[in-house]
Amino acid sequence: MRGIPSAFLLIFFAIVILIELIAYFGIRLMSNRISKRLKIYLMTLYILISILATSLLVFSFANPDIIRQARNYNFYYLVISVSILNLLPKFIYAFITIISFFIRWLGGKRVQLLLLTGSFIICSGIFGMIAYGILWGRNNLKVEKTDLYIDNWPEQLNGFTIVQLSDIHLGTFGDNVNLIEKTTTIVNDLKPDLLLFTGDLVNNFSDEIKGFEPYLSRLHARYGKYAILGNHDYGDYFTWPDIISKKKNLDEIEKGITDAGFTLLLNQWQNISVKDTSFALIGVENWGHPPFPQYADLDAAMKGIPGNSFKILMSHDPAHWNSVVVPQTDIPLTLSGHTHGGQMGIKIAGIQFSPIYFIQKNWGGYYKTDNQILYVNKGLGTIGFKGRIDMRPEITLLTLYRTTSH
Repeated sequence: MRGIPSAFLLIFFAIVILIELIAYFGIRLMSNRISKRLKIYLMTLYILISILATSLLVFSFANPDIIRQARNYNFYYLVISVSILNLLPKFIYAFITIISFFIRWLGGKRVQLLLLTGSFIICSGIFGMIAYGILWGRNNLKVEKTDLYIDNWPEQLNGFTIVQLSDIHLGTFGDNVNLIEKTTTIVNDLKPDLLLFTGDLVNNFSDEIKGFEPYLSRLHARYGKYAILGNHDYGDYFTWPDIISKKKNLDEIEKGITDAGFTLLLNQWQNISVKDTSFALIGVENWGHPPFPQYADLDAAMKGIPGNSFKILMSHDPAHWNSVVVPQTDIPLTLSGHTHGGQMGIKIAGIQFSPIYFIQKNWGGYYKTDNQILYVNKGLGTIGFKGRIDMRPEITLLTLYRTTSH
């Protein structure tokens, strides 16, 4: 695949084949006690699925432009979904198969077979969870309600509500408007004071907005709706024929956002007047650790804000908060997105965890350092893996109070 070293491809496919072989050996060992005919059916099915899934991977790596330059994401989503469905349960089962030989040495063959059989059932359940996430989990909307108690928040604005949306990724939905229509209904029923969108409206292209304009336009908030751009909105993940085409695409995305009634803040701030007071709403362009682009200019965005103004910042990538916002500013509240909560996680004793924690420490929900708060929305759409596993698409409802009233 162009741009990927041959050594990486060799190692990658060697690992894939190793997973397939070890998992095959484990299933074959586990099925020794079933009838010979059933065992033949089971192993034949395993081999066919493995050949088809691996062939799909090989074809996609051998023809990278089918994915890289595609404006239709269906093949890309097929490759990712099939690969995860095929390899993740098998990886776990292959690992347990290796462990089972140590167990056999300690407890005998019967204990090994019990372990392999139990693991097969668990891995089948994992397969089912992934399939559920692809078919239904990505449409299972959740309103995440959080009360924020903040020093110096204007007391007369106690109970002020903000709805935050993020990472819609319209290209994921094709022409299916159901989730966006449902989102519009829920948001308007919440009757927010302010509606904030923290970036990634599209995957890459401005024409992804077509068909969704009426729903975006119907979103309403009492004191307005505001938006920033995310890393995907710039079209940086597509090879454009020239800089003019890329700029035109970005201009059309920005126009789509403003035509829907959003005020787009590009390294700018807006004074939000409510009752007899006001606060500064700041919006920066995308900032992220490489390879994500860094267009944010927080100093420029804050220029001219009165010193006594309460500040709320919209910054797409939560990495910006730890790296720049906390060490260099006194901004009390930052709203971000970008992570999608990893689109998968587990919940134990009411505590949710996502593997994306190992890449992005602040991956979802509420964080606080001294008097500065970050809230990370888990996103509405998906990218890459077209599914969500125990990481539901999120509409955030934040209710703000002054600390002294808590």
